[in-house]
Amino acid sequence: MHTFIRSCTSLLCAGLFALILASCQSGGFDSSSNKLQGDFSVPAKYIYLVKTSDRTLNRDQNILTKLLMMLDSEQKNSVEKAAIFYEAGLVYDDLGLESMARFMMMNAIVNKPDYAAAYELIGVYYLKDGRIADACDAFDSAIELDKNSKSMYPYLNRAYAMYYTKRYQKAYEDICVFYNADKRDPYRLLSKYIIESAYKGETQAIESLSNAYINNDLDVKAPFGIALINHTLGLISTDELFEKILEDKNRDDLMQEHLCEAYYYLGKQALKMGNDKLAYDYFKLSRATDKYNFLEYRNSYLEMRSLEKKYNLLAPYSAEEREL
Repeated sequence: MHTFIRSCTSLLCAGLFALILASCQSGGFDSSSNKLQGDFSVPAKYIYLVKTSDRTLNRDQNILTKLLMMLDSEQKNSVEKAAIFYEAGLVYDDLGLESMARFMMMNAIVNKPDYAAAYELIGVYYLKDGRIADACDAFDSAIELDKNSKSMYPYLNRAYAMYYTKRYQKAYEDICVFYNADKRDPYRLLSKYIIESAYKGETQAIESLSNAYINNDLDVKAPFGIALINHTLGLISTDELFEKILEDKNRDDLMQEHLCEAYYYLGKQALKMGNDKLAYDYFKLSRATDKYNFLEYRNSYLEMRSLEKKYNLLAPYSAEEREL
């Protein structure tokens, strides 16, 4: 989960990409104590670099241009302007232009202080910054202001805020609210599994995942989410998972999305096996997909930062950030 113009979809030589990624480490660390550096540990056959297609980039830029032109209209009232600021913020977020996305979301709130959805994305950015209290306040606002409960996603985001600060009971309560709103969504089930494993243990989480997989009619419109569950349960191999990913190599951006998701969940599995280096490299690959607005892209950043802290690779942070 996430430059203005990027190259169209391309697959680079796996070996070359591995060398590039291995060299893209942050400077200033003591390499003798950095167990996350060294040779890239993900097998070369699983390494792909896929970027957003030109068609999608052009679409987003055209949408953004139209939205910004609409803001210039003096006939727009504050509520209408808030909606335009919000939509523009989403596009900037899709493009990875985080500063502009934040600016647009704050303007949406200025024009409409009870704009629930805008608080949610602001909360996501606060979580990334390590501003845990501010992130939770933003998610709380998004939930409280959404009188008709149109969106359950603030519960998802607050669940992960609690998860990454080791407040597992609260995280589990929130993720269950999100999951119960649509039990057919395989991605909701995967998030529930991740958080439940921290709260109740891996054995219980796998049992719950398996039971839900068997008893629920999962949405066939999300086949790759189902494939990820199959892989988590050991029903298909990693080779078979990547065969499914490659089936979509000629479809705009779909392979990019699936790689972002797969690398994150493979990283989480590597963590459970105690292989921090492999997990770190998988999270780095998820980030390399540039799916800026994806949960897996955002969470991979938090996972990498957590591992870097574990191995004392980051400078000291504020007391609030140490909670992560």
